[in-house]
Amino acid sequence: MLSAPYAERARAWARQPPPLGPTVLATIALLGAVAYAFAIVHVQDPIVLLPLAAAIVVLGIWAQPVIGLYVVFAGAILLEQFILVGVNPITQTKFFVNISAYTPLPIRLSLADLIMLLAGAAFLVRRHDRERLRMGALGLAVLGYIGAFMLGTVIGAARGGVWNTEVALAELKAPMQLAMAYFLTANLVRDGGQLRVFVWVFVLGSAVKAFQTVLNHQAASDLPYDLRTIIAHEDVIFIGAAIMLALVAVLLGHRSRLVVTLLALQPLFLTAELLAYRRVAFIALGVMFLGVVLMAAFTRPRRTAILVAIVTVGLGLYLVSFWDATGPAAEPLRAMRSVVDASSTDLEDQASSAWRDVEHQNIAYTVSQLPITGVGVGQRYLFEREPAENSFIFWRFITHDALLWLWLKAGALGAFALWFLVGRAVLLGTSLFRRVQEPSLRWYVSLPVLLVLAQVVFSSVDLGLTYSRTMIVLGASLGLASFVAGEHARSSATSASQQGDR
Repeated sequence: MLSAPYAERARAWARQPPPLGPTVLATIALLGAVAYAFAIVHVQDPIVLLPLAAAIVVLGIWAQPVIGLYVVFAGAILLEQFILVGVNPITQTKFFVNISAYTPLPIRLSLADLIMLLAGAAFLVRRHDRERLRMGALGLAVLGYIGAFMLGTVIGAARGGVWNTEVALAELKAPMQLAMAYFLTANLVRDGGQLRVFVWVFVLGSAVKAFQTVLNHQAASDLPYDLRTIIAHEDVIFIGAAIMLALVAVLLGHRSRLVVTLLALQPLFLTAELLAYRRVAFIALGVMFLGVVLMAAFTRPRRTAILVAIVTVGLGLYLVSFWDATGPAAEPLRAMRSVVDASSTDLEDQASSAWRDVEHQNIAYTVSQLPITGVGVGQRYLFEREPAENSFIFWRFITHDALLWLWLKAGALGAFALWFLVGRAVLLGTSLFRRVQEPSLRWYVSLPVLLVLAQVVFSSVDLGLTYSRTMIVLGASLGLASFVAGEHARSSATSASQQGDR
């Protein structure tokens, strides 16, 4: 039983009116919820749910900034950046399109950009005073990459002439998104649970794209004309990396619910890879396979030797069985033939290769004329030979061979910045793969290496470095590698200090 003074104090507290501020907010929230429910029932249009969903996402990101990173990472895997002709998947949205392009609002940022900016602002506001911003193991390489584009922008503006600010902003967008994704991941990912969320999102998102590939193939088969491209070009990077990620798990002997799920999804991934009708997909698979073999040879040499033997025998049987075949099953063979003999492919592939041959001649001409500075961001590169018109709107500014594109824009320093980032990422990933003892972390860190290798192959024949989707996923994955590197360094320092105390 409460004593008299405490009882009197409790009764006085109970008699006090509730605080005005929370009461008003609660009343407004209740009235708003009632009004929203009324609107949903009477309007019966899903569009009225968008403000509510947006409010929930904004509040969630402000409370937990890493949620924004999850949303953008998942969106980069799931949502198309460009319109797919002939098919109309549900994932075809305006998530990566500047808001000013489809609304009266003069906002030259996409929803993906706004979400990353919101997550960054929430992190900066909510971080502790003494908490330092993390550069991560790849921070300097990423800054060097962005610095090359900044230098290219200065060069382009200084050259004057027909400098196009619209093109310059388009060229800067994807590199800036890579940097934003990297630094957000390096600072927001704090534990292994968050790391697992990213890999789960990657696996399940890639599975959705693989399933969508099968559905699009069925829809395309009903069209009165042939449709060669049934998925976005960059989807093959995610699907191929998911296939190789399963192979790494087998070589490491790593087992988890995520690995079991990934292995169960392999028939879907392989089917989608065959139906996608993309030569670069199989070339990228081959390069990633070589990367896996080189990484695993130092940690699981016996299993790696057995795998190489099995693949060699299987490849021989495949060549004998499908040498003269056509259809999806012969697609890997078509990719191998195109590397050594372009004339062995069909007319459409030959026309594509011929266009790229002209482009390479013009790239070589531009480099020979401006080897040090390049033409600059926002400037046209030089044509020695006029190619045929291309459907890509910026084809006079951005080359399909994206690996040489940065040299055109920022000269030799730009080319060095790109390859320094690639080399640093591969070396860091492979080094962690050898030194980290935890099987799950070793498996996780193989994903950034696979994505870098696939991105290099993809960017050698396509506009890979200018796609928001691939750059966001790559930037986040590099941030994950930096997180693993930091955790490994801290655990190694702790172990060393403990041994020193003994």
